[in-house]
Amino acid sequence: MPIRKLQSKSIWCDVCKLAYAKGHARQQTPAVWQVMSETQKHKGRVRHYCQPCANEAQLWHDGTVWTFRQQLDYALGKEAIDGMELGQL
Repeated sequence: MPIRKLQSKSIWCDVCKLAYAKGHARQQTPAVWQVMSETQKHKGRVRHYCQPCANEAQLWHDGTVWTFRQQLDYALGKEAIDGMELGQL
């Protein structure tokens, strides 16, 4: 399953690990979501997100929410954006 909700508190958010300095309390924020990439370039790469980082990863600059499921569907060519299929871009 490319997207799943985590129950374990021993997996840390990858975004927080990179964003905060070593020793900072937020560096060890428990992850809530595990997302596995399905694109050809990054296939199988796993990312972990806490809820605030997941919200930020799904919110675009114009306020549009593009969920992980929608992002995955687009990457797999199952969804069109602006009336164009992935193969036409």
